[in-house]
Amino acid sequence: MTGLLKGFFTFLVLAIASCGDTGLDAPYITPAPDVPQAINEDPKPVLSQEEYEAKCLRTEYYFCPGINGPLYRIEVVKDICKDPVEVIHISECEEFLECNPSKFHLGEEDCKTDDGLPGTKKVYCDKGFLKEGECETDCMEEVCDGIDNDCDGLIDEDQLNACGECGVEPLDVCDGIDNDCDDAVDEDLVRPCSTICDGGYETCVDGDWVSCTAKQPQPEMCDGIDNDCDGLIDEGLDCLCTIQDIGTLYPCEEPPLLCGSGYKTCECKNADCTSLGFTQCYAPCYWIDPNDPNCDPFGGAPLPYEMCNNHDDNCNKLVDEDLFEVCYTGPVETMNVGICQSGMVTCEKGVWGNYSDEGYFISGYCKGEVLPLGEDKCNGEDEDCDGKVDQDKEMQDTDILFIVDWSGSMDAEIQAVLIALNEFAKNYSDEEVIQWGLIVGPRTPGKFGQENFLELISDLAPFENFMYEFSSLDKETMNGQFEMLYDAVYLALMDLSSSEPWQLDELTWATMISNAVKQSKPELEKFKISWRPNAKRVIIVFSDEHGQSYWIPKALVGGSWNTSKDGTTQDILLKMISTAPDTSIYTFSTDGSKNSVMPYGPTGWEPLALASGGKWFKLKHSAPEMYTNLMEIIEEEVCTE
Repeated sequence: MTGLLKGFFTFLVLAIASCGDTGLDAPYITPAPDVPQAINEDPKPVLSQEEYEAKCLRTEYYFCPGINGPLYRIEVVKDICKDPVEVIHISECEEFLECNPSKFHLGEEDCKTDDGLPGTKKVYCDKGFLKEGECETDCMEEVCDGIDNDCDGLIDEDQLNACGECGVEPLDVCDGIDNDCDDAVDEDLVRPCSTICDGGYETCVDGDWVSCTAKQPQPEMCDGIDNDCDGLIDEGLDCLCTIQDIGTLYPCEEPPLLCGSGYKTCECKNADCTSLGFTQCYAPCYWIDPNDPNCDPFGGAPLPYEMCNNHDDNCNKLVDEDLFEVCYTGPVETMNVGICQSGMVTCEKGVWGNYSDEGYFISGYCKGEVLPLGEDKCNGEDEDCDGKVDQDKEMQDTDILFIVDWSGSMDAEIQAVLIALNEFAKNYSDEEVIQWGLIVGPRTPGKFGQENFLELISDLAPFENFMYEFSSLDKETMNGQFEMLYDAVYLALMDLSSSEPWQLDELTWATMISNAVKQSKPELEKFKISWRPNAKRVIIVFSDEHGQSYWIPKALVGGSWNTSKDGTTQDILLKMISTAPDTSIYTFSTDGSKNSVMPYGPTGWEPLALASGGKWFKLKHSAPEMYTNLMEIIEEEVCTE
């Protein structure tokens, strides 16, 4: 071996030794073919070029030492058929890896996001090659908050309104101020106004409302028009009384005539007949013979009908009696369409109206009418009275099961639920699309009952049957204290879910706590909900307590037991919910959060609702809120486009 090669081989040895300083493993080597067993034996075999390269040449690679950053290597070719082994080729140092694999985190670099925002990205070493992380920025979209959110050196650019403030421009109001900062004061401000005659609009000028366009009442004139807008035309004026009309009789039904109809005539009011006027209204007999002793000048001829004019038209000593007319104050095209119905008015002292429930007469009151309610709700009714039911929405068959905490602390909340359901019944057409069921617990035998039990009050039935059973429940049975409502949910889900740990014949009510829970009505083996096979299922729970269980598998009878530990747990119910198709749970409770945790596990109501695609509501004793929540559930579950 020449001196040069020996020197370089020494360099290789040092290079290999120095590799230890880099934290790298030993040099990696390209395997060579097997070495001949006796390369120095005579006679030496004669090898072709291909055989020689395959048998004798071996290529090895070594890292070049002492270079930071990228790693370099040299290629060394050896003839292993010679003894000693001969190095026949050494390459120059070539870049092999972009970075040292032992140094993974190299630092950060400035960058710009796809949106052009300034940011930074991480540069790291991945198996010897440089990789770059995603460009991340602390800048975000500019919002109106006094901060340079998008890091462009400008604050709230394109965010301020014309008044130099955040948000939309203020609306102009009639106050003599340029509220919307458009260099105009009180521009284009109008509002409705009215008089006894008409409705119109008035305009804002320098902070004051002026120039109402509604017709103003005027003094009455003989022009066939109701000038003073009191509903009468030319009243108090003898408009028909002219010189040609003197002596002409005109029919009349007015005081001093006491009833029926009579006549009045036009006559001169002074000697030269420059002033004309009508006489009073007298009975017909007065005009035939005013001296007839049998003639009552104020008793007119009876009319065959009564009119709404504060006058006894038929002379029966009754005024405006038995006068009724159909009325409707909504759009004419909606009358008697959908839920809309006409009402009735009656006459009182010449005025059409009707009486309130308190007995007060109200002018113009159309009693009994039903007007459009606005947008249609999905309840089988045409509520906007346009001839379309539910605006092309369809109600799908749905079974709704109520599970109600029947303990005494729930009295106010249960009353709110009942009021909300009664209000719901007013606007709901019972087409048996929805079937209703009711489970309550804990219930007791009576006012002084000690035993608590779960009861199926109403299996799925039409709304009327369900409401009768619900509203008829005896409140003296609200003395229980062991709310077995987790067990009620289990029973409700049992025939819907493929995940159930026990069959009913494997369970028994726990009697460890003062023998308080001994039974259910009906007994467990017969406690079934008659879910319809093709209907959606909705379970609604009302409770002011956490979820609890009061049964155990019969195999554990006599063993240790804690509420919900060996009975129904939240985990069991969540598994059942996950395998119950077309089933949603809605829960009303004082605290439904996942943090409702007892020593034996989480017992909150909200997770059950969320897992089923339902919703948790805060339990309140407000009937309007209960009604709103109930309608939200109906819209969500029963209606389809």
